[in-house]
Amino acid sequence: MKRRFTFLLLFLSAGWLSYAQDCLAPSAGDYLNGNNVQALITGGGSLFFDGENASFQVPVNASVHSIFAQGLWLGGVDPAGNLKVAAQTYGRSSNSSDYFAGPLNEMGAIDAESCQNWDRIWTVYRYQAEAHILDFQDNGAIDNPIPEIMGWPAKGNPYFSGIYGFELPSTAQGLAPFFDRNNDGLYDPMAGDFPMIRQSLAIPEQITWSIFNDAGGLHSQSLSDPLRVEIQLTTWAHKCIDNPQLDNTIFTSYKVINRGAESLDSLHLGLWVDFDLGCFEDDFIGSAPDLNTTFVYNQDNEDEVNCGFGVTGYGDNPPAQAITALSHDLSYMMYYQLNFDGPPATSDPNTTLDYYRLLSGHWRDGTPLTFGGNGYDPSLSNPVTNFAFPGDPNNPDEWSAYNEGLDLGDQRAVSSIYLGALPPGGMEEVDFGYSFFREAGAGHLENVTAMYTGIEDLQGWYDSQFESACGLAAICEEDCVWAGDANADGIANHCDLLAIALGGNVQGPTRAAPYNWSPQNGDNWAEVQSNGANFKHLDADGDGSAAFEDFLLSEQHYNRTRPGYQPPPAVYREGPELVLNAVGSFDFNNLSPGQATALGRIQLTTTVPGLYGLAFSLEYDTAYFEVIHSQSSGYDLGGRIFSTGSAIGTSSGQFDFARVATDGAIGAGLLTLLRIEVKDSFLSPLPADTSLIRFKNIKAIRNDGTEIEIGGATVVARFPGVAVATEEAYGAEDVRLFPNPTTGQLELRFPGLEVEGIEVLDARGRLVWRKESRFINAASLGLQHLPGGVYFVRVQLEGAMVVRQVVLLR
Repeated sequence: MKRRFTFLLLFLSAGWLSYAQDCLAPSAGDYLNGNNVQALITGGGSLFFDGENASFQVPVNASVHSIFAQGLWLGGVDPAGNLKVAAQTYGRSSNSSDYFAGPLNEMGAIDAESCQNWDRIWTVYRYQAEAHILDFQDNGAIDNPIPEIMGWPAKGNPYFSGIYGFELPSTAQGLAPFFDRNNDGLYDPMAGDFPMIRQSLAIPEQITWSIFNDAGGLHSQSLSDPLRVEIQLTTWAHKCIDNPQLDNTIFTSYKVINRGAESLDSLHLGLWVDFDLGCFEDDFIGSAPDLNTTFVYNQDNEDEVNCGFGVTGYGDNPPAQAITALSHDLSYMMYYQLNFDGPPATSDPNTTLDYYRLLSGHWRDGTPLTFGGNGYDPSLSNPVTNFAFPGDPNNPDEWSAYNEGLDLGDQRAVSSIYLGALPPGGMEEVDFGYSFFREAGAGHLENVTAMYTGIEDLQGWYDSQFESACGLAAICEEDCVWAGDANADGIANHCDLLAIALGGNVQGPTRAAPYNWSPQNGDNWAEVQSNGANFKHLDADGDGSAAFEDFLLSEQHYNRTRPGYQPPPAVYREGPELVLNAVGSFDFNNLSPGQATALGRIQLTTTVPGLYGLAFSLEYDTAYFEVIHSQSSGYDLGGRIFSTGSAIGTSSGQFDFARVATDGAIGAGLLTLLRIEVKDSFLSPLPADTSLIRFKNIKAIRNDGTEIEIGGATVVARFPGVAVATEEAYGAEDVRLFPNPTTGQLELRFPGLEVEGIEVLDARGRLVWRKESRFINAASLGLQHLPGGVYFVRVQLEGAMVVRQVVLLR
């Protein structure tokens, strides 16, 4: 973590407070992990930053990063001369944003429900696209629909609303990119269409897509009025067996659409970048105007490995990291210094005008960037220029931060493109490439030289749509490694920690990236696990060693399943060893809706000789409880403990826990503290005034892998006085749904009856799918897009609500 945020307390006027922020700041995120780069893609204009830590990791199996955070900046002027800006920096750390999830309507507006619906990142992998293509080619029909392809948010997708429960907008500018087999302009996966980018002839290893806007609420970053723009972000990565540079490169494409009623003039699009090349204390930034590139390199040939705030450096011969505008010419490259003690004009922006000046090649006080020194010369005795440090640091006669010997501290770069006028409905698409350069044996400046050559190649590959630039590996078909599924049971979950523990630092052949949730080829290791799975499955990060660090990818891919996964049968073994007790006045025998959240303790009541590893789930009914999860969720690498909670979720109605001994054996005592929250209200009369909380699928092992039989004590939670169902509306007994559990497709049958609409609610009572239509006798629902868990299907019949519970498997 790098601690250097500046938090300001803003005293707002009554007029400012009257601006209602309908939409929450976006929270969705997913990893683009298709090659040797792992980059966190988030909604709302921010990239590569999880709110606390850097998330642009390269190489992918090393704990070192070259970019700390990136934000999209847009600035323009309306016909009345009013300046409007949208910008993002570190807002994810404080849930503040100038951007909000979702598309804008024809009025340039959006409501809170739409923001919530669209707060997600869609992703698809090459193996899915190729399987879809082969499925269509064999008989001209899709026999095995893939949920990610069926639900791709492309223009005209007739299956989208049935999967997600809300409608796609009808837009002339299009939505998510796709291959249009019959060139009708509409996405139909059953007709052979599939997700695909327009910029490439080769299918990328992974594509993501998201959509956001700047009109969903208050601009808490720039303090500006909205431009009323919609932004569609596509990212992708190529995995090449014969092109190391593309293997170290990812791409972004921003489609900017003016959804307002007025033209925007003097519009600039910029990327604000906090480059941190490993250690953030010794970086220089530079620009290459002829290559439309901004880059970072190290001040010397050693990047401190043990940097401040626990940050890891690259060590000797550090790399260069570049960001290149591929579709447009760069207009400016500015920079500023965080919390700088020098001239205030060269420090952080605070106002709308500050942001726009940086976008347009000026310092905060309006002084233009000048050539030489640090680029700030209020006297203008030096010539005005558009690009900071455009010289080659290898050439002492050129202007670079290295040749100037500057001590610039921790810098931020702002690279911008002048787009000019954007009329209502107007659209611009801007593409960028992010390339990492570290040649074998090359020093820090030699890697800059390699960058100059490499960017020329990158532009050529982009211009030719990557034709012949990238040889693709064959998709794995047998005994494939799914990174994070250590025991090869088809799911990444808490039980994988025990499998890794039994691996005991065994080593074997390495495996090349990517390390995403897709089938990957890997050479067999010499050893096999007790279930017959090869030890290669333990090595999630491909470094050739089975170690506790591998569970980090189990955590990242938590609860993801491979195609065809079938969950094991639920086993509830009773016994005195594991108990759940409430803390304080919370009484399981006297519960009521809406009561205060309480703490619970899961304890191991007795010493179990030789107990090396323990994993279990705690199952509860979400009709009664909002949530039961850990106070501190996630994976503690040093403590070898994992638990699910607010940060790491699991199936609704289930808490997962795993622990491995650090000093020989797990002793009796506290295992974890839980947050227990009863529902505020109940959807309908409950089936009973009691509910069971049970320990499920307990697995206890010795360090040789032999299992120990232990059990858990079931808790009977009592809700005296709650309404209990005695009879349903007339005909309710004829409302049936199947299959239950389901993997996604759900059929409703109500013969001879008519319902006006169908709703699906999650375990917390939140609406996740709705279809407002008249149904007679039957209906079909597609829930493939939802995570596994317990849901409630609600229909109105004869003036009464009929609710059915369904379990969705993943």
